[in-house]
Amino acid sequence: MQKYAHQFKLSAIQAFLERGFGFRFIAEQFGMDPSLLRRWVEAYRLHGEASLEPRGKDHTPQFKLSVLQHMWREKLSLRRTAAVFNLVCSTQIGSWEQQYYSGGLPALVTRKIGKPPAMPKKPAKSKVATPLTEEQRAYKNLLAEVEFLRMENAYLKKLKELREEKARLRELEQKKPG
Repeated sequence: MQKYAHQFKLSAIQAFLERGFGFRFIAEQFGMDPSLLRRWVEAYRLHGEASLEPRGKDHTPQFKLSVLQHMWREKLSLRRTAAVFNLVCSTQIGSWEQQYYSGGLPALVTRKIGKPPAMPKKPAKSKVATPLTEEQRAYKNLLAEVEFLRMENAYLKKLKELREEKARLRELEQKKPG
């Protein structure tokens, strides 16, 4: 997201207010999006130069809820509500509304963005492997053989089912009149 200097914002707003041209015309002169200029002008009309100061703090769940309740009560648009509360972006109010509808007040708690904390590392296994006894080795081999035989059995059953299905389809095709 592009950041604009305080003086640039003020110049664009004053050009719009003094010249009496539309948002698109002034925004084109300043090389910016008209909806951004519209948001700046609306916030400036409500809050003056304080609306141009940089913002970016975390809001409490109670504040977010009060913004939503004000918007609902006054039947305001997201853009107008953002201007009333001097918020940076109207889309964040839409996000708050979705969060509130999905989980109530607890869903409005700000979650930290960024890299999650590192997981504790498992202790390193010793590289010296203990040799298996003859009995353990035989048991391990038997388990591997049983697993192989089970897979082979399942494969053969599936193969038999497919052949039977194919035969059934041939019989149906032969019985069709036509």
